[in-house]
Amino acid sequence: MNLKKYILGTALAASTLVGCTNNFEEINTNPWTSNNLDVKHLMTFSQLKMYSNGAEAWRGNLIMSGPMAQNTACLYSQGIGFGVSDGFTSPTFDLIYGDVFRNITDGITRLEAEGGKEGQVAQFEIIKSVNLLRLTQMYGDIPYTEAGKGFTDLVYYPKYDAQKDVLIGIAEDLKKARTALEGANDSDLIDYDLYSSGVPGTAKYIKLANSLMMKIGLMMSEGDATEGARIFNEGYKNAGGYIQDWNDAVYVQHVSAGGPWGEHVNGTGIAVEGQVGGFSYPYISEAAMKAMQDNQDPRIFRIVSHFDYTGGVNKAMTDTTKYKNFDPYLKAGDEGTFVKAHYRGVRLGDNGDGNRGVFFNETKGSAQQAAYWVNQNEGTTESGEYKFENEGQFITIAGLSAATFNQLAPSIVIGADEVQFMIAEASLLPAYGVTDANAFRNGVELALDKYDALRFPGADTRDLFVDLYKRQTNSSFDFATAKTNYVNNAVARYTAATDKRDVVVYEHWIALTGNGYDSFALWNRTHLPSFVPAVVPEADRNYDLPKYANDPLVDNSQVQTGVQEVPLHRGGVTNWARPSRFPYPNRELNVNAANSAEAMTRQRAGVGESTNFIAVKQWYSNKGI
Repeated sequence: MNLKKYILGTALAASTLVGCTNNFEEINTNPWTSNNLDVKHLMTFSQLKMYSNGAEAWRGNLIMSGPMAQNTACLYSQGIGFGVSDGFTSPTFDLIYGDVFRNITDGITRLEAEGGKEGQVAQFEIIKSVNLLRLTQMYGDIPYTEAGKGFTDLVYYPKYDAQKDVLIGIAEDLKKARTALEGANDSDLIDYDLYSSGVPGTAKYIKLANSLMMKIGLMMSEGDATEGARIFNEGYKNAGGYIQDWNDAVYVQHVSAGGPWGEHVNGTGIAVEGQVGGFSYPYISEAAMKAMQDNQDPRIFRIVSHFDYTGGVNKAMTDTTKYKNFDPYLKAGDEGTFVKAHYRGVRLGDNGDGNRGVFFNETKGSAQQAAYWVNQNEGTTESGEYKFENEGQFITIAGLSAATFNQLAPSIVIGADEVQFMIAEASLLPAYGVTDANAFRNGVELALDKYDALRFPGADTRDLFVDLYKRQTNSSFDFATAKTNYVNNAVARYTAATDKRDVVVYEHWIALTGNGYDSFALWNRTHLPSFVPAVVPEADRNYDLPKYANDPLVDNSQVQTGVQEVPLHRGGVTNWARPSRFPYPNRELNVNAANSAEAMTRQRAGVGESTNFIAVKQWYSNKGI
């Protein structure tokens, strides 16, 4: 598909329909008509905007939700430190309600007024459902029945619907849209369409609707498993099918036209590249890094890299001549130990000595912290030994690879691997009545194939580092064999596990690396993987750095003299409880005060005001400690 033919229309939709959207009166009021703008442009804008805003993605994804889910990390500490920042958590709410939702409402209203456009209305309803799902999984109760009705029904301050009602309502919208599509032809649809798939027309949207119903149904497993099972099976058993492989998957392609602040780049990717406000610190968490290393995960070559920040743009390190004895599977060492390892993640916490300290140097009286990027120590006399080609490569943090996650990476609406993992998990929940013994293996295989199947960038960088590993450390390594071994070993772990759900959710969680919204929602619902605790244990609130008289990086004769305890996690605003939600925007609390206050009181359900709202469980949250 040539996306450039959609650029003008999407830009028109952006400039014509997006104004100041800081509160719901502004969000729901459209002071001018868009009737002179073809409705197809409203559709492409509504499909794309959720994925293309770098400012929002940096905040909602890279700073907050991914680090809270703990498969990624960011040195802006509000996410990994369990803090609050309206500037980081309001953009997701504002983006979808302000820039997207009223376009969708306008499109549906105009199509219904024309009549005979049921298939096109169905397309909009499914796009609306995709956007609403992101909102409710992050915020809980949200405006649903009255949202977007400012310029149609003069409802400027919409009520907040209970999350259970929102989820059931979205499922009904999807079912209604599916029925309309079953009675439509491909020619009845808007073909100016940014939802890409190997499946065309009505079949694509029916599979997407069914897959989204399955997602909603499983999302309800903790709140109401009986109702969740009904909705799950509405999608799972429908004759139109669900997304089963990467040919079926629905995703949005991106182009660089319009630049970093344009309407067409991958928002998360452009933020990873540091082109929407500066270096974004998008690292891999220590928990995810060590899990991948323990499991000999071949994706480590595709999704992990050191950063090259030359010229103020973040890129994946590609100069393999600077490495020595490269081994991405060598772990950096557990608490109280130091290992010269190439790939080390960022620990959960809000103190620099704790979350990126490497060792404690008694002579200097301070902790040696890891470097952000490969050229951080270039040209300095004191740390010349720490140049990347010397010892710096062993203390540089591993990040979310900018070779793979960049402005041109596709945005997956719902992946084939996700759907298989959902089926595998549903097969373990008696209420769902699902039995699919192959779903887990299928999910792992699809997750490993994802980056090539959807043509993510970064294959050349992966191959560079596979060759480097073979040349310097493991000449017998074969990438294809490593993938096969990983699948077989994952199945073996699953077969041997007492808690099989923990194994399924881990594979789902690691497959969502880079998608913080969905990885957070997965953790929030299940409190799994089990090594991502709901409350940071007391023993993990400080960290023991290995202690040396001098620098063990440059003096191999140094012997560890003990440990130095340093602060790691100071509890944030939640008293060490991992957040269960984003808070509502401050402006919304002011201008839609009665409705937002009512929603917060309802969701507290007796939890006192002394508990920060981000620690209050959502309806779909796991209610365990």
